[in-house]
Amino acid sequence: MKKNITNNEGRGIWAWDIVKIITLFSIVLFLFIFYSKGFNEESNRIVIRLTARMSGILFCLAFGASAIHAWLKNSFSWWVFMNRKFWGISFAIMHLVHLAFLVLLQQYFHPVFERAATTSLLAGGLVYLFLVLMLLTSFSFFAKKITTQSWKILHTVGGYWIWLIFMISYVKRVIRGSNEYIPLVVLFAIILLLRIWKLWKK
Repeated sequence: MKKNITNNEGRGIWAWDIVKIITLFSIVLFLFIFYSKGFNEESNRIVIRLTARMSGILFCLAFGASAIHAWLKNSFSWWVFMNRKFWGISFAIMHLVHLAFLVLLQQYFHPVFERAATTSLLAGGLVYLFLVLMLLTSFSFFAKKITTQSWKILHTVGGYWIWLIFMISYVKRVIRGSNEYIPLVVLFAIILLLRIWKLWKK
């Protein structure tokens, strides 16, 4: 994989460049929001929504990379597939930032965690547990500490759990009338169907 990325760096954005660009873009965007609207609950909630949506898209690129490439089989899907590790790392960073802004909301504006249902907190907490473990084992130093089978189980079970919690969250918002989440619901459904199709094809 490293060899392929090295040989194709001249063709576009690869590997850690993806993480750097997404991180830099996010920092600029969030600073602009707080600068233009001030440090208040409204601006904090805007950033929370943005990080949730951006996290969802990045997760789909990482979780569905193999299935997307198996379906499309073109240069774009190959690029997505070859960089799936870095979509995953970018997702993890973005979703941890999302958590940080939730903590900020809790501390300064609204007791979001205190008013959340216990089941929601447990489900979300498990998402972050999987996220951190999957992030750490994306690096060879930590990946070597577990067996290949354990690594696959962790990333497979963790991936499906994260997909499920995202999907439930988005569907609830659509039911409550937030139609802007419909594209994300469709995207997550397509990613799951593509993964099922890939497994069936095997």
